[in-house]
Amino acid sequence: MSILHFIYNVCKGFFMIIWQALFGGGLVEGAKNITVTEILASMPDPTQDDVHGDGPGELRTGEEQDTGGISDPGEPGSGEEEEEDTQENEGGRMPGMDAPGGLGDMGVETPVEPPTPEGTPITKRKMGPEETDATQKPAEPPPPEVPPEPEKADVENGEKTEKESPSSETEEPKTPRKSAAKKEKKMKREGGFQIWTELETQRNKFMNYLSRNFYNLRFLALFLAFALNFILLFYKVSEIPPEGEELEGSGFSEGSGLFEGSGLFEGSGEEAEGSGMDEGGDEEEENVPVYFYLEESTGYMQPTMAFLAVLHTVISFICIIGYNCLKIPLVIFKREKELARKLEFDGLYITEQPEDDDIKGQWDRLVLNTPSFPNNYWDKFVKRKVLDKYGDIYGRERIAELLGVDLASLDVSQQHEKKQEEPDNSVFAWVISIDFKYQIWKFGVVFTDGTFLYLCWYLVMSLLGHYNNFFFACHLLDIAMGVKTLRTILSSVTHNGKQLMMTVGLLAVVVYLYTVVAFNFFRKFYNKSEDEDEPDMKCDDMMTCYLFHMYVGVRAGGGIGDEIEDPAGDEYELYRVVFDITFFFFVIVILLAIIQGLIIDAFGELRDQQEQVKEDMETKCFICGIGSDYFDTTPHGFETHTFDEHNLANYLFFLMYLINKDETEHTGQESYVWKMYQERCWDFFPAGDCFRKQYEDQLS
Repeated sequence: MSILHFIYNVCKGFFMIIWQALFGGGLVEGAKNITVTEILASMPDPTQDDVHGDGPGELRTGEEQDTGGISDPGEPGSGEEEEEDTQENEGGRMPGMDAPGGLGDMGVETPVEPPTPEGTPITKRKMGPEETDATQKPAEPPPPEVPPEPEKADVENGEKTEKESPSSETEEPKTPRKSAAKKEKKMKREGGFQIWTELETQRNKFMNYLSRNFYNLRFLALFLAFALNFILLFYKVSEIPPEGEELEGSGFSEGSGLFEGSGLFEGSGEEAEGSGMDEGGDEEEENVPVYFYLEESTGYMQPTMAFLAVLHTVISFICIIGYNCLKIPLVIFKREKELARKLEFDGLYITEQPEDDDIKGQWDRLVLNTPSFPNNYWDKFVKRKVLDKYGDIYGRERIAELLGVDLASLDVSQQHEKKQEEPDNSVFAWVISIDFKYQIWKFGVVFTDGTFLYLCWYLVMSLLGHYNNFFFACHLLDIAMGVKTLRTILSSVTHNGKQLMMTVGLLAVVVYLYTVVAFNFFRKFYNKSEDEDEPDMKCDDMMTCYLFHMYVGVRAGGGIGDEIEDPAGDEYELYRVVFDITFFFFVIVILLAIIQGLIIDAFGELRDQQEQVKEDMETKCFICGIGSDYFDTTPHGFETHTFDEHNLANYLFFLMYLINKDETEHTGQESYVWKMYQERCWDFFPAGDCFRKQYEDQLS
């Protein structure tokens, strides 16, 4: 096994290196950073080498560089500085390559006079303005007339050159030093953020992968749950702990297979022994611990179950992350859209207030005055629209305070006068910029979402499965949540939930009334013991009597009369007959039938709704609502109508076109439709009308 593990690690590392090299993005980023000058920097110029006789690896001498117009012979050290500048700006190109030359230069050793600054525009562009001023002064040609005192002029010229040379030496290194410092800062900044950028990229890729495969992960978790419950079928119970040899051979372990001394299983064992096995009433046998162990002969089921349990927990946690990436933004969008439309069109929180028992409406009040709302909803100007719509009636200051809007920020002239401050990238500024009020509201919306709570419960059951493997049986209910048909069956129970709960409450009240009557008049008929010496009275106290009626009487097919003694020959025989028949009629026949009827009717109603929607989408036009019978008088009439005349995608495209278009550029028809859309009035749809009907009316 160790050799196979070593080979697996080597292969895995090899493939990871190939994956990072080919698909990790390193080659693409390197290709983006390479410039053309860097590629051409190391390429020699063959014409220059052939003419001047230089080898491919030789560098030109200082005199040839001076003749190329790169540096001034009167300024020491300027050639090296300018060479560094040219290498930084041109990607390390050799400065001597740009020197002009031709066939006439061969064999001629005459020194070339350096050109004037006016004749060297390339050098003029490369050199800064300060350098050009410094080089122009000493390079001026001498005056045509010789001054009367040449020695004095020479002295003055010498003093000028001495004064100007140190200034030029001090001024020239400023530019390369500044550029080098900027480059160092930029490299440090890029090096610091490169790791975080790569981590952020990988995180986004991982989140996108989980979002795309969310439903596949749910299916994989359900498959693992079936595998775990299949292994649970091999568990057995024993009151005697197996021997050590049997422990190893049967896959028995203390971590998952043994539940010695557990209160849960001891209680179940005691109840089982006390109810059926312990007829003699021996109390010592009731305290015997119960052992759960996995009976197997191969020895691989126990480690397989431990591995599958860990894998199931990991996948359950990943499903929550995938749902957070895939569906949570949509949940927040729907909630913000609902709140924004109620605020804009219904005037909620302005003209009317939500009811006190409306927890959802009271919670949404928290987010109204936050600067981040709306975040996911596309209409970012909903607060301004509400302010313009209700500001004149209820006061702009009051509504601005309700919505958390600064009236000064709405003035465009003041926004242009303000200077844009540099962004602060410190951690303290980042913490202050967080809208905690909006985040609290967002967490409240997320943790009240049904699917998110179900996934959390799914993860909790998976974690508890490591303590007791039988908790994995709860995950089989996921098949009802994943299959649409089974989900409809569950919805039938919750569809009429309020009526169902009220009916169950009425059932509990009716049974309680019968319990009161039985406790006062028919206690002697509730003896469930077969031994006359030790009677087992079920109605000597009110609580036991009520639980007996709810558990036994409601489940009995003939009511409570089938579970208590026969009243034949007793003085209360007539009253017992009335008691038993009325209990059977009101509880069994009416109330239980009502509960069953509510569930069955809800299932039939949901099924009819789904079938009706499916039939309408297939046989009716979504825009005009005309059936296919009218169009199918001509071949392919309904298909032509739905794809060419009343195509739903065209209407959606037109609405998005109006949303993105400036209102000042709308035509007459576009202005009409845009006004109707803002009022959420859909009268502009041609309901019950189409081109064919119009043509028929004209022809007739």
